[in-house]
Amino acid sequence: MSLSLPVLEPSVFYRFPSTPLPQLASLVPPLAPTKATRSSHTTRDQRRDIRLLYEIGWSYKQIHDYLPFHPTYEQIKYVVKSSQATPKKKTGRRPILTQAQVEDLVFFVCSSTQNRRMSFSQLATVMNFGVKKDAIRSALLREGFHRRLAMRKPPISEKNQKLRKAWAEEHVKWTMDQWYQILWTDETWITGGRHTRTWVTRRPGEEWHPTCIVERHQRKKGWMFWGCFHGHTKGPGIFWEKDWGSINQESYCQRTVPIIHGYIEMMRREGIHLVLMQDSAPGHAAGDTKQDLAERGIIVIFWPPFSPDLNPIERVWHIMKNYIQDNYPENLSYDRLRAAVKDAWEKVGEFEFRALIESMPARYQAVIDADGLFTKY
Repeated sequence: MSLSLPVLEPSVFYRFPSTPLPQLASLVPPLAPTKATRSSHTTRDQRRDIRLLYEIGWSYKQIHDYLPFHPTYEQIKYVVKSSQATPKKKTGRRPILTQAQVEDLVFFVCSSTQNRRMSFSQLATVMNFGVKKDAIRSALLREGFHRRLAMRKPPISEKNQKLRKAWAEEHVKWTMDQWYQILWTDETWITGGRHTRTWVTRRPGEEWHPTCIVERHQRKKGWMFWGCFHGHTKGPGIFWEKDWGSINQESYCQRTVPIIHGYIEMMRREGIHLVLMQDSAPGHAAGDTKQDLAERGIIVIFWPPFSPDLNPIERVWHIMKNYIQDNYPENLSYDRLRAAVKDAWEKVGEFEFRALIESMPARYQAVIDADGLFTKY
């Protein structure tokens, strides 16, 4: 919307090109206070006052400081560059809901998880404004709201929220050398084919065309994989064989702990002293597991529960799954899937690990900024 001022009679504006600025204040009578306005929507009188002071040689700052409603620099610039005295009338259909109703609607939507998940039709019924879903949709759209897929994150209790924030505050100032001393570990379940949402380019009515369909297969074959890294160095990886059963206290101590112990000892002989990071999965947090690790002399750092965003190895799993998605077809046999997982693990290199470690200060600062709650990582 563009605003412009009409050409006024010569008696309206006065130029004092040679008058010192301190004397100009005495030439301009004090203005009565006026109500501040939003954005660039100044009134006709306010625009007149801005234009008058600018025409007699005042700077933007002097105009801002002198006028009672203290226009922003953008407002002043907008007025002096315009040629109309009054804004053009808004075109289009007037909103059905009043501003008060829109504010009530926004407050209601943002007040709870349940309300966030309501459809436009449900909101139209619950709010009882006497309108249909299209009016609700239009009102929320003007306020910047859209229906989006909800992000999936682990639950965070009030207790764990405090633990996460305290942990982040304790480690946000760590140096790169300190981050390099942690052996990051975790397991992931990997299946063949796509693991991300699929977008297609199509016309209306083509949603059921075979080229626009993502086939859904039941019981997709998968493989459990355990891996670790420290600094920009990749550690060992374990393909959890099918006959090993699920990962629990007994199998973790039998299959994984000896690999961790052997690798930490090998690094120690090279002068690299690592401490172990593992999450609080049942097999990791079991008493016998902790005892086994302690007897082997492995130092385990405390880890806040439900905090995958603080563990950079989670991003490694995403990199691997992207690689398999791009380079291997759907419905791989177990042998082919095992080969695909091995190939993907080998493709993750020093550059990715180094970038992940360098992201640690930002990760932990994000937790602090979120007061211990969810982050983008």
